[in-house]
Amino acid sequence: MQLGDLVFSDLLLLPDGSARLKGCPGSGQQLVALPGEFEGEILDLPKRLMDAFLSMRELDPATGLRVGRSTIRFQHGGVQYRVADFQDVDGGRTWFLRRLPGTVPDLDSLGLPPFLCEWLLMPNQRHGLVLVAGAQASGKTTTASALVAAKLRRFGGHGVTFENPAELPLGGSWGEHGHCFQTEIHGEHQLAAHIERAHLYASPNVIFIGEIHTKYAAIESLRVALGSRQQLVVATIHGFDVLAALERLINWAQEIDRANACENLANSLLAIILQDLECEERLHKVPQCLLLPFPYDGQPTDSLTRTKGIRAKLRENQLHPLNDDMRQLRNLIKDNGLKVL
Repeated sequence: MQLGDLVFSDLLLLPDGSARLKGCPGSGQQLVALPGEFEGEILDLPKRLMDAFLSMRELDPATGLRVGRSTIRFQHGGVQYRVADFQDVDGGRTWFLRRLPGTVPDLDSLGLPPFLCEWLLMPNQRHGLVLVAGAQASGKTTTASALVAAKLRRFGGHGVTFENPAELPLGGSWGEHGHCFQTEIHGEHQLAAHIERAHLYASPNVIFIGEIHTKYAAIESLRVALGSRQQLVVATIHGFDVLAALERLINWAQEIDRANACENLANSLLAIILQDLECEERLHKVPQCLLLPFPYDGQPTDSLTRTKGIRAKLRENQLHPLNDDMRQLRNLIKDNGLKVL
């Protein structure tokens, strides 16, 4: 039996050479001591991790210095991990290894409301920006990756990911006519150049930006989402609710493009969903969602009017009233189904 055979979400390697596991069945958020029979397996792991980080340093064109990455993807015992380190005041180094899924799950297996999965995979929803928001470790990347795979499997075409680091195995064929090219970037300041290069060869049908947490990713997500009616942009962003996530996106985008940030968001947003693994079961792990279909043939007049009103609020940075819009939308769908959209 190897370490990878155990069930856990995180492995912590402490400065004294001991290790703890997190996310073990029945333990909640408690740290559990690594069973003694696995201690030999981790003896050389800190050195291997240090070597891996050093090997990935690259030259910073701005300073001419070699700089390292804050996180990397690392394989140990047949399991992929996302790795980061922390040095305390006494000089001790702790390694944090987050276990990554071995496969991309089906979108409809994640506990999302069935109407949401159905709507996201309708033919009309093939351009614009889809944001998956939530707290840390809430399953945002898993949901976003599953959406990318489902889109390519159903509609074909090709997708490109820009992640730091890559987490789920999205690269390869999806269905008969879809393919995803998975890439890693060393920093979000590289996004513009990488996305521009991706368009030189063939415009991707789906672009996945692993996480928005700087002004560079914010502005690029909005810019690219406005560029084509045949291109969907999927991204994750931190936020305890939809309004907090939108406010973060706007604030970052305004650092670069103050005059146009809200306008671009209003014109590009297709959907934002809040992922919460601990919300009430009846809400299917999505306590909030905002769906903004772009105009299409046969769209109900009420839907067109409602969506125009929401986009006007985004344009004016009036976020608080969106809470009422989200409650109204959920009630309408509950009573009448997706035909209201």
